[in-house]
Amino acid sequence: MRVEVLPVQTEAGTFRVEYQAREEQGANMVRTAVEQISARLVRWGRFQEPVALRVHPDRRSLEKAARRSGYDWLRAWARYDVVDVQDPNTWQPIRASQQDLNETLLHELTHTLMYQLAADKGGWRQKKIPAWFREGMASYTAEQEYRWPTLEALAQLLAKNPDWDPLLRPEPLYAKQMPVAYGAAHHAFKFLVNRYGEDAVRALLTEMSRGPDFPAAFTATIGLPPETFLRDFARYVRLRGFKGGRLLRPPPAPEGAP
Repeated sequence: MRVEVLPVQTEAGTFRVEYQAREEQGANMVRTAVEQISARLVRWGRFQEPVALRVHPDRRSLEKAARRSGYDWLRAWARYDVVDVQDPNTWQPIRASQQDLNETLLHELTHTLMYQLAADKGGWRQKKIPAWFREGMASYTAEQEYRWPTLEALAQLLAKNPDWDPLLRPEPLYAKQMPVAYGAAHHAFKFLVNRYGEDAVRALLTEMSRGPDFPAAFTATIGLPPETFLRDFARYVRLRGFKGGRLLRPPPAPEGAP
């Protein structure tokens, strides 16, 4: 079938909404979403390459395009310069509102923007960007904290399930415990921003664009290895540092330290 195209130009970059005639209404919603969310994306930077948003008629066709199955919550999937999205009129159990779609595409386009700011098209998969950072940055940008367990609930869940590791091994949780994996990622990224600021995130992406992968770039820009940062965050959750602001800032360097 013929593919129709809606061009979209925003302050964040250049986009193409690709769809078949029967998805025209959904495609127009996608175009509106891109126009409405672009101002929230440029906090991190601007797209280096045009992005195609491909509208699929149902979840089965989306899963085929994304090469993912078994995730009932899947509505869109992002890559370096393509976002596959299910026609919002076919979302279940109810069709998507414009607000629902805006939130989803803000999340997904944050992924795409991250990849483009960190690497070129041939190297983005080699940057070793961990799931906690990818999903945390996307959820933080889309302001999705309301969807996930609170820090207190997360602390309780992890105490009851010591075999769960939503930050280093989130994949086993995606199918049945998705809110835990995404919630941990969101809170870890927010902890990073609260500690070091959004400028540090932008500096990290810029450092990756110069060649280093995520672990090396994180260490260079944040000042400690990502594993150490995650241990700090785990301690913050376990000891309920969020209740009184304790453990948020890194400890001061000892006197005489360089």
